[in-house]
Amino acid sequence: MNKFIHLFFITIPCFILLLACETQNIEPEPVDTGTKVTFDIANCRKFVQRNNNNEGEIFITGSTNASFTSAKIKFKNFLGGQETGWLPLTNDGGNKFSGSFVLKGGGYYPQVIIENANQVIEDTLMLWNFKVGEIFAVVGHSLAEGQDPYNIDNFDKQWCEVITWESGRNAFWGRLGDILKTRLNVPIRIYNTGIGGSTSLQWGNSAVGLPFESPIFDWKLRYPYQFFENRILADFPKSGLRGVLVMHGENDINLTQDEIVEGTKLYMKKTRDLLNMPDLTFFVAKCNRGSDNEKEVKVRAAQKRILNEIPYTIVGADLESLTEPTFRHDGTHFNFKGIEFAANKWGEALLDSYFTSVKPLLRTK
Repeated sequence: MNKFIHLFFITIPCFILLLACETQNIEPEPVDTGTKVTFDIANCRKFVQRNNNNEGEIFITGSTNASFTSAKIKFKNFLGGQETGWLPLTNDGGNKFSGSFVLKGGGYYPQVIIENANQVIEDTLMLWNFKVGEIFAVVGHSLAEGQDPYNIDNFDKQWCEVITWESGRNAFWGRLGDILKTRLNVPIRIYNTGIGGSTSLQWGNSAVGLPFESPIFDWKLRYPYQFFENRILADFPKSGLRGVLVMHGENDINLTQDEIVEGTKLYMKKTRDLLNMPDLTFFVAKCNRGSDNEKEVKVRAAQKRILNEIPYTIVGADLESLTEPTFRHDGTHFNFKGIEFAANKWGEALLDSYFTSVKPLLRTK
């Protein structure tokens, strides 16, 4: 009898333990089958603009080197976001999978489990991160584009991205990314589409194909705006955009007030038309040398008119306070101290309230 009692007290706990495992849906141990998971990065949407409710929809597509019956994904939070539970991926056939997922603003690394006939054949934390945060584009001249050696390259490249032209420069935009990332606790992307030597009138006329004189740009090819338009068509519908940061002024001193204002109206309207977003916001910097010279005063007056006459414009960074010789090495372009202060001035101009009130362009592709 004692043997039966002893056996009873051994068997019952084991049975309860098995029931507990089933109830908690404990995952089976993966078996090393040589299965590999790959994301099709070119067709993923791995950095998207968040909406004013702090959410954004990313898209994942990828494949494995083995047949599978089911796949699931979990987004592990590494910056300011909210970790998800396990979410199903769609089996697209041919060893391919995909899925769209709404995530809170933040930075994530995805964990993927691949199963075949209820057997885990791969469980891996992917090396590619996914980001839901804030995205800006830049319109402007050489102060926006950046000049060697006056660039800031030591910023957090894991969670702050500066997208430049081929062989382009970071200028101070990576530092602005750091400032906003720290303050908002979300990833930051900035498309540096500034082009040295350009004016407000050249941007406006080239946007709509009107002639202008320039030793640098061919108006018949619609440059300089065509560079920016390429980004508008290729990138912004895939990522979204909070707004456009405008830095024009120093090169506008030989234009009239009307030329500055009307040129600005042209490229802003063209941008909004291309994106089908008439209320896209432009943040217009006080961008000039800050002197009392008559030409500089004219530029400042034109910039005030832009803010008064063009809807959905907001005053941007106070860069006219960064004067020579402290902040400008040649009277016009920023030195190392100048680019640090320029980043801070943009950070001050982008108020916290804008990130819940300014309507963003959300991903459409």
